[in-house]
Amino acid sequence: MQLIPFVVLISIVVIAIIRIYLKNKSKKLSEKFNCISSYSEKSSYEEAKERLSKRNDAVFVDIQTYLNNSFNGKIVSATEEDDFINHYVSHFKEAYSLAKTLKTFNITPSATITNLIHDFGNIKKLIRHHNNTIIDSLLDTHKDFFDHCLKYPLDKQQRRSIVSEENNCLVISSAGSGKTSTIVGKVKYLTEVKGVAPHRILLISYTNKAAAELTERIATQGLNGYTFHKLAIDIIGKETGVKPSICDNTDVLFIDIYHTLLLKDDNFNRSVVEYFIYHQINESDWEQRKNEIREKLSEQKGVKLKAMLPDMDGKAIYVRSEQEQKICFALSSLGVNFRYEEPYEHPLADEMHSQYCPDFSIYFEQAGVAKRIYLEHFGVDEHSLVPLWFAKDKNITYEEANQKYNDGITWKKAAHKKFGTQLLVTSSADFRCSDIKYKIKKILEDAGVPIQEKNDKELYNMVLPKGSKQEKAFIRLIVTFVTLVKSSCKTVREVLEQAKHDSDERSVFIIENIFQPVYERYIKILKDSNKIDFTDAIIQATEICRTSHPIEYDYILVDEFQDISVDRYNFLKVLREGKHPAKLYCVGDDWQSIYRFSGSDMALFNQFHKYFGPTEINKIETTYRFGEPLVSLSSLFIQRNNAQIKKDIHSSCYDMKTELEFYPYDRRDYCKTIEELISSIPLDKSIFLLGRYSFDDYYISFVYQGIKEGSKFYYIIGGRKIEFLTVHKSKGLEADYVILLQCNKDIYGFPSLVSDDPVLNHVLTKSDQFPYGEERRLFYVAITRAKIKTIILYNRNFPSVFVEEFLHPEKVSEVNYIKHPNANKRWTMKADQFLLKLYSEGKSVKYIAAKMGRSQTSIVMRLNKLTQE
Repeated sequence: MQLIPFVVLISIVVIAIIRIYLKNKSKKLSEKFNCISSYSEKSSYEEAKERLSKRNDAVFVDIQTYLNNSFNGKIVSATEEDDFINHYVSHFKEAYSLAKTLKTFNITPSATITNLIHDFGNIKKLIRHHNNTIIDSLLDTHKDFFDHCLKYPLDKQQRRSIVSEENNCLVISSAGSGKTSTIVGKVKYLTEVKGVAPHRILLISYTNKAAAELTERIATQGLNGYTFHKLAIDIIGKETGVKPSICDNTDVLFIDIYHTLLLKDDNFNRSVVEYFIYHQINESDWEQRKNEIREKLSEQKGVKLKAMLPDMDGKAIYVRSEQEQKICFALSSLGVNFRYEEPYEHPLADEMHSQYCPDFSIYFEQAGVAKRIYLEHFGVDEHSLVPLWFAKDKNITYEEANQKYNDGITWKKAAHKKFGTQLLVTSSADFRCSDIKYKIKKILEDAGVPIQEKNDKELYNMVLPKGSKQEKAFIRLIVTFVTLVKSSCKTVREVLEQAKHDSDERSVFIIENIFQPVYERYIKILKDSNKIDFTDAIIQATEICRTSHPIEYDYILVDEFQDISVDRYNFLKVLREGKHPAKLYCVGDDWQSIYRFSGSDMALFNQFHKYFGPTEINKIETTYRFGEPLVSLSSLFIQRNNAQIKKDIHSSCYDMKTELEFYPYDRRDYCKTIEELISSIPLDKSIFLLGRYSFDDYYISFVYQGIKEGSKFYYIIGGRKIEFLTVHKSKGLEADYVILLQCNKDIYGFPSLVSDDPVLNHVLTKSDQFPYGEERRLFYVAITRAKIKTIILYNRNFPSVFVEEFLHPEKVSEVNYIKHPNANKRWTMKADQFLLKLYSEGKSVKYIAAKMGRSQTSIVMRLNKLTQE
């Protein structure tokens, strides 16, 4: 029992010793903290030691005091913030660890330790407070400058972005928000307030016109606005001593290369023909196809595909499947005369069967005698089995589908046997087991059909006549591919390997046999002629800057940053490198990002910090161009897409009003409607006619005189000169009134329903997944050009889904944006007659659409056309 008091006594003594030790440790740590050097004294050990010795009894007060002393009158950048925090991390950990132990032994830490722990826990808040205080002071100090540096005072958000000293500053602008004024204000602030030498500032815009406007408005000697291309060319010339020769008419060069390859390269010629016959995606259904239905016959839902070439009578052929489409081409390429689904020469219609119409009727002469034989294509495999979807489509069992289809084959063969007519047969199995053209050629020769096979050049001229719209579109596809490959800083070989990795056999074929030969010849011609293109200039200048850093800047300002592409991004990165990296100030509007097909990558804007590092985001949300209700309506429209950065746009003036009117028209009164609208607009107000396409003025051109002045095009309507522009070209411009033409639901409507070739997916930047995301941004650009009123013209019978979204938002969902699988399906005379028959019978549009396998909009559009003719 005497042991217990002894143990207690020992414990008390130990605790007392520990407490004495901890108090002593706390005292020493406090003394150590009193000697903490401030962040600004870290530059070198010797300097810090010298300053420390001069301080004598100077003691650490708190982090906030050191913060204010270290950054006296300065804004703390993100990099400096990290450094400042790291400067105190080890001290904080030591203090926090000891404080926990002291608490265990009921010892109160010293005020120095407590203050350090408290301040470090709030260090980010302290830095934000410090920065806000400095910014408010700067804005107040330089208020007179911001009031008078331009013809009109800059707004609060513009000023806030201008005084930013962050290494990376992204200014997210809005339509009509004065982004050019913000950039001009930034330059004047740097040169006139901060005393930065003009030659230490780099100013970049995207077009010569914009660069010239910035240079003129800044009016500072030694500071000129550049385009990326002009800057690159100047750097190359300065560093190499030879200014590069630019091939500025590459479109003409590509056309020449294309036609030269057709003449000299048989494989290229053959591959182009093969692309159109075997690899061209049918606009009617490619977007709807999934991997599991690639081999389906397009009989499903009555889809009809147009054959590449006409029949023996020069009539267009509409077949039921891709395999029949290829058989049509094989017959044409073999010089065989044929008709598709012509009624059989003997009547066979009865109560169970309509008149038999064999797939192909082949005509030829043999010993002076006219012959007609038949070719049937059966959709069965080598085991006489139909595809699985046959049953699903007809809502019967697979066994029933096989029985029914093979009964039909038996009936057809029996008919030919009964009447002694000759039947040739192909099947789906032939497409998997042999070259279908070779197979057809052999069975035709065995049947005595004379063959006059076309050579590659003859086939090309049949498929793609020189100078035709189809040829021009195909060359444009090649040019687009090459342009995107180069702007993405990839090689064709890399893209090809990616396509192979993705098991995309179609793209592999196109890239390897068509795009790559054009690309290689293009590169060779440029090299042989000692020329480069604009993308080459950027890439070469990037490499020069990476290796030698010939020029250094303190600040780099970039306008229209939402249009940034990978090659320009790489250029920008090396331009800012140096002993003291340049601060980057970029201005742009992701709501107006509309140049994906020129290589722009929205991720470089929306995820700016991932590519450039810690970034300060500023927004300028006051629009000086338009007012309500357009401000609210356009903002709601664009922000339906969650990929767009959220902004709270508001007008500079509460009383500013800008109307948004949706004006329906009837096709027959289209031009009359436009003239009436223009006549209602005061004579002293400017007007733009805008089109989604350069041909949206097609109908106007027949009625009104068009005149070209420089690069601008006008129509004389109602005695007034009205400018017509595409929406793309209108970006950055404004007028009092805007009339947006042809906002209809159509292939060439708004949004555009034109399908892009899937091969471009390997070189295009990844777009956002919102339906028609880029088309939505383009529509936003269109409706925000007006200061007083935007008028949206639409055909009352088939308005654009964008129009519907404004007029009837409760009825529109993402489903409305899905293109119907037969959106581009052509109307034949037979289809027109069937449509009119159903319509005359009083059938509903919904019923007709289901019966004909088309969208209801398509039915309404066609009926409107047929009933007006």
